[in-house]
Amino acid sequence: MRSNTQNTTPKSASIAATMGCDGTALVPISMAQRLTVHPPLISSYNDCIRPLLDAVDRLRNLKVMKEGIQLLTIVVVGDQSAGKSSVLESLAGISLPRGQGIWTREATREIAGNAEGISHVPLTLVVKKNGVPDLTMVDLPGITRVPVHGQLENIYEQISNIIVEYITPEESIILNVLSATVDFSTCESIRMSQTIDKTGLRTLAVVTKADRASEGLLEKVTKDDVNIGLGYVCVRNRIRDESYEEARVEEWKMFDKHPLLSKIDKLIVGILVLAQKLVQIQATIISKCLPNN
Repeated sequence: MRSNTQNTTPKSASIAATMGCDGTALVPISMAQRLTVHPPLISSYNDCIRPLLDAVDRLRNLKVMKEGIQLLTIVVVGDQSAGKSSVLESLAGISLPRGQGIWTREATREIAGNAEGISHVPLTLVVKKNGVPDLTMVDLPGITRVPVHGQLENIYEQISNIIVEYITPEESIILNVLSATVDFSTCESIRMSQTIDKTGLRTLAVVTKADRASEGLLEKVTKDDVNIGLGYVCVRNRIRDESYEEARVEEWKMFDKHPLLSKIDKLIVGILVLAQKLVQIQATIISKCLPNN
């Protein structure tokens, strides 16, 4: 994963489900691929999107966005404790710094200060690891309405403003992380993304904690009361001391054997499916935005 994960702090929903970066159709991920540490499907996509990502990153480093030139960005949003950090860890296959409140506090203390504030200065984390997808993502602070642990009184307004700034450009894909334990329509992250992406065509939802709220989840992701244009992916994140490989095995078992979760379409479950969708969306949009030569 050559993931430029920044923590700061085509209108077709079928893109993610059916098309590869070269326009060819994809087949569903098989059981063997789900249980393989280095899935060949993702590796093959890395080969064709890496040149595109390199070109975008070069433009990003030139700070062309300050000149009004927008670049494709996958923006990760979610209410605090929705499981956003765990999703990023599962995609990258590494553990990220943890703590109370905003998880990057220790890494950003010098930038944001000791008052638990939010900085607009991005913190770039580059992860290089074999067998995981090439993705460039911007991870934003989890949304909280109530200041805790010394946070500033206007912490909600700070977080809201920075989220709106990043999800407003039409080139931004909104990766909305939702907990299965709550009513999606009450999620603050959904309210924000709906305000900006009214059609939902730039929003992909990741549903975490499916094992804690299996009843009714199938209906929630198929009925889609909150208008998620790019669809849903339900995942099981790593628990306690599991290795990432063990977590993927347990994830497959859960969605294959659980009396309720097994009824969910296999094309919308699992971290590998999420990685595949993100890579496809990213590659398809980048290839349309950049010139052929």
